[in-house]
Amino acid sequence: MMENAKHAKRKFRAKIISIGPKGAWSRLNIPFSVEKEWGSRARVSVSGTINSYTFRSSIFPDGKGGHTMMVNKAMQKGGKAGAGDSVIVEMKPDTKPRTITVPKDFKTALAGNAKARATFEGFSSSHCRAYVDWITQAKRAETRDSRIAKAVEMIAAGKKRM
Repeated sequence: MMENAKHAKRKFRAKIISIGPKGAWSRLNIPFSVEKEWGSRARVSVSGTINSYTFRSSIFPDGKGGHTMMVNKAMQKGGKAGAGDSVIVEMKPDTKPRTITVPKDFKTALAGNAKARATFEGFSSSHCRAYVDWITQAKRAETRDSRIAKAVEMIAAGKKRM
């Protein structure tokens, strides 16, 4: 069965480029027209591989008519490549839902604040994940409790972690 053209997998070679202060971030340019191939000039959720390492990410408009993808440390390590290296990338639009598991204590705190709960439910999965990761990465229970309280306050005020 042939893949729908709007969801066709693309394979290409790209160079990982270091950007930001002291090369703090890495990205790669998408060497085809995302608009022509997949019908979008905006952010596109994608899945695929970098040097056979599986990833789920997003590609973003670069402001010059093309798209770019950030290449995080896990992707670099898994793909055995870093800034300046050329990699083989296979990707396609990722239409599977992005699900976030909200910890019970955070869910309970959100339930106690209707505005925060409604705002959180309206956030994109990446914004929800940013809060969940911030909370779950706390090493001490006191820090976790403090982050949950702060998160509820920030979310009720409409603030995003990213």
